[in-house]
Amino acid sequence: MKLVSVLSLAAAAAQAKVSVEVHRALETKGLSDVTVLFHSINLDALPRSTTDRRTQVFEALSERSTVALAETASILDSSDCQNFWIAPVAVCNGLTSAQIELLSKLPGVKSIHGPIEISLTQPLEKEAAPKVGLPPNAPPQWGVETIGAPSIWKYFKGKGVVIGSIDTGAEYRHESIKHNWRSYKGWFNPYNGTAIELPIDSQTHGTHTIGTMVGSHGIGVAPDAQWIACLGLYGASGTSAALLSCAQFMLCPSRLDGTRPECKLGADVINNSWGSTGAYNPWYEDVVAAWRAAGITPVFANGNAGPKCASTGTPGAYNRVISVGAIGSPTDDPNQLAVFSSKGPANIRDANNNTVTIIKPDVAAPGFFTLSSNALNLTDYSFKAGTSMAAPHVAGVVALLRSAQPDLTYDEIYAYITKTTDRDVLKPEPELWYFANGTVRAPGSPNCGNVSDASWPNNRYGYGRINVGTILRDGKLNDTPTKKPTTVAPTTAAPTTITPTTAAPTTVTPTTLAPTGTTPCPTNITPKPTTAVTPTTTKATPTPTTTKPSVCDKPVDGVDYYGNDIKSTQRSNSDDCCDDCAKTPGCVVYVWTPWNDGTCFLKWKAGKSAPYWGAKAAKVTKSVGSCQAAQANVDYYGNDIARISADKDDCCALCLTADNCKGYSHYQGHCYLKGELGYASAKAGVTSGVRNV
Repeated sequence: MKLVSVLSLAAAAAQAKVSVEVHRALETKGLSDVTVLFHSINLDALPRSTTDRRTQVFEALSERSTVALAETASILDSSDCQNFWIAPVAVCNGLTSAQIELLSKLPGVKSIHGPIEISLTQPLEKEAAPKVGLPPNAPPQWGVETIGAPSIWKYFKGKGVVIGSIDTGAEYRHESIKHNWRSYKGWFNPYNGTAIELPIDSQTHGTHTIGTMVGSHGIGVAPDAQWIACLGLYGASGTSAALLSCAQFMLCPSRLDGTRPECKLGADVINNSWGSTGAYNPWYEDVVAAWRAAGITPVFANGNAGPKCASTGTPGAYNRVISVGAIGSPTDDPNQLAVFSSKGPANIRDANNNTVTIIKPDVAAPGFFTLSSNALNLTDYSFKAGTSMAAPHVAGVVALLRSAQPDLTYDEIYAYITKTTDRDVLKPEPELWYFANGTVRAPGSPNCGNVSDASWPNNRYGYGRINVGTILRDGKLNDTPTKKPTTVAPTTAAPTTITPTTAAPTTVTPTTLAPTGTTPCPTNITPKPTTAVTPTTTKATPTPTTTKPSVCDKPVDGVDYYGNDIKSTQRSNSDDCCDDCAKTPGCVVYVWTPWNDGTCFLKWKAGKSAPYWGAKAAKVTKSVGSCQAAQANVDYYGNDIARISADKDDCCALCLTADNCKGYSHYQGHCYLKGELGYASAKAGVTSGVRNV
C-alpha cells in the first residue's frame, strides 16, 4: 500500500509539470506542440573570469544544454525539437501523450507548457501624419532632451558600445542609422536563415526603436554607439523559438546559419520593446539571467495596458530586468505618466516557486509621440507612442554609461539610473483620464498595490524619470541626484497632436485568442490557440447547418463596452462588424473604432459602457433557445468550434449564439463550444451541457 502511495505521488508530481493547455490539446487532438523548460544552472556560482566572461558563460550554458539533450535522447527524435543553449529550453512540435508523459517524469524537466507566440499590434501613431524630414544637424527630439542626453554628449556619445535590438528587424539603409550598423555578424534572421543576408524591417517598429537608441539627426540618445539586430518578430507575430534564437545571437553573434558564434562581439545592452499582457510566464527568465551573467543589460518595455494597476507584462515583470514606463501626453508634457503606460505591482515566482509581489516599472522615460526613423522611407521620420518608444531611451542611456566605464555590471548600472532620477517634477495620477476632445477615457488608478504614489519607488513611475544628464553631469559617474531636478520645457518638443480615434478602446482581453488592450500594446505574448480536430473515435456525422441571418441593433455612437473580447477584425467600415459578429461563435455585441484603419472588437457580452470618441457599438440578436441541466464532471470529447474565456454559467448562452453549437464543456475558466457531441467521459472539474433542439 505504501508503494502504491509513493507511485501515485510521483505520477501526480509528473502531471503537475504539464500545463492545462497541453493536457487539453492532447485530449482534443492527440498531439501537442510544447515548450519544455529544464532546471537551470546557477550562473552566479561560476568563478569570475579575468579574461572573457561571455565565453565562460557560453561554455557553461552549452554544457547544460548537452546534458538536457542526452536526458531526452531516448524520448525525442532530433527532428521533433529545437534546443537552445541560452536557456534550458526545447521547443517541440507534435509530441504524443506518451512522449509528454515520459518527459514529465524526467528529473531534469521543470515544466511543460504550450507554445508561446508573440502578437505585435501597431503602436499608437499620428493619424494622417505628414511626411517628416530632418536635417543632419536637427536639434534633439523632446525625449532625448528630457533625459538630459545632449548635456553630456561633450563627454560621451556611446562610442565603443554595441546596442542589440530584438524587434521586427531594421531598415539598415535609413539615413539616421546606416552609419553605425556593425555589418560583421550584426544581423540574424531566424525565420529566413541565410536567404536574406542583409537586415530588413518586417514592419516598421524595429527601425523606429533603433533610431531612438543610436540615430543621428537629433533622434538618438547614443548616436556614436553601434547597433546589431535580430528579427524576433516577423511582421505581426513572433515565435518563442525565434526570440530564443535572437537571445543567443545577442550573447554570441554568429553567421546567418548560426555557426561560428563569437561571444566577444555580443551586445552590451539589449532593447526589447515587446512583452505580454497576460499572467507571469517564466519562459525567458533564464535568458535574462544569462545576459546579466555575461555583462549584458536587459531593457524591456513595461507594457501599454494602463491606466489600470497590475498591468505590467512579462518579461518586463521579471525581477532583474530594467522595465520602462512611458512619460508624455497629447500636449508633450514631459512630467506626466502616459495614460497607456502599464502599472505595477507584478506577481512573479522566486527560485522556490513562491509568489512574490514586486514594484514595476523600474524607471520611466519619454514614450508619447516620439519622432524617429521611418522604415518606409530612407529619409523620413514618423511619430509613434508606447512603452516600446520609452525603452529605447533607457537602452541609449545604458550605452552612454558603458561608454563612460565599459566594465559596469548590471547591478551598478541599475543603481546609477535609479538613484539619480527626476521625481519632484512628476505629476500625480489624475482622478480621470480624458481624450483630447474632453471626453472621459478612463478613471485614474492611484497608489497601485497599496504603495503610495508619493513614495519611491512606486507602481507608476518606478524610481522616477531617468536622467543621464545627472549621472554624467561632470563627465564622471554620479550616483546622487542634483539638488534641483531639471525640468524640461515642453516648448523644445516637436509639435504633436493626438487624435483620440487612433487609440484602441479600453478593453481587457479575457482570452488568449486575440490580443486587445486599452492602448494598442506593441507586443503581447499569447499561447498559440488550439484548434480541435474531430477524433476518429467519434461516430456522429455533423449535420450541415446554415447560419441564420442575425439582426444588429442600430449602432450607438461614442460608446465602448469594456472587456469580454473574443477577437478583433480589421474593418474600415463599421457595418462589416455585424457580419463578423454573426459568424463568430459566442459574439453578441461589437464595438468598432477607427484604430488601425478601423477595427471591430467582437465581444461575448456587453460589459460596463464607457464613452469612446469615434466608436460605434451594437448588439447582435441571434438564435434563442435553452440547454439541458448542466452535468458535473462530464466532458464531451473533441469537436470544439470555439474556446471562450468565461464562467461556466455563461456557456449555454454562448452556445446559443452559434447555430452549429450542439453543446459545451467548461474547463479551467473556458467554455468549449461543440459542433457535435462526441462520446461523454468522466473528468473531474469539467461541467458540460447539451443544447435543446
